[in-house]
Amino acid sequence: MRNITLNRLLLAIALLILALPVVASAQTYNRYYERSYDNNSDSRDLHDAIVRLDNSSARLQGDLNVGRERRVLGGLFSFSVRTVDSDAIAEVRDFRRAVRDLRASSRGGFDLDRSVDEARMVLNRGVQLDRYLRLRTGRTDVDSDLTDIRSNLQIVADAYGLSMPY
Repeated sequence: MRNITLNRLLLAIALLILALPVVASAQTYNRYYERSYDNNSDSRDLHDAIVRLDNSSARLQGDLNVGRERRVLGGLFSFSVRTVDSDAIAEVRDFRRAVRDLRASSRGGFDLDRSVDEARMVLNRGVQLDRYLRLRTGRTDVDSDLTDIRSNLQIVADAYGLSMPY
């Protein structure tokens, strides 16, 4: 009886010794896999933020193109006058051009090393656009677009390790 227990114990120890290298290599591979997944996840977040910046700025440009309508009453007839801020549209157009340059130079947000200057330009133009439009419009659709742009600019700044120039 004692011989059988000793044999089982030796067999268990031998299996444990053989299993240790397999478990250790699996943990090393797992750590490498998680690290590369995080980098891909960060790149995907930046890619999505750049796409959202382009979409938000296009929506903002459309909202500004619509302009404001004012009803003017004059005698028997009333008519409406639409005002469009062409300087604001030019600011948005410059911002969109900077976002597209960032998208092209960073290969969609996956190559950060080649596109730091473009990211800085997007951040500067975004802050300039925000300052320009924040006080000029009281429209909720424009404010919503600016909020989207601000949050995505923060993602870009974090990805590149830059600070927002507010």
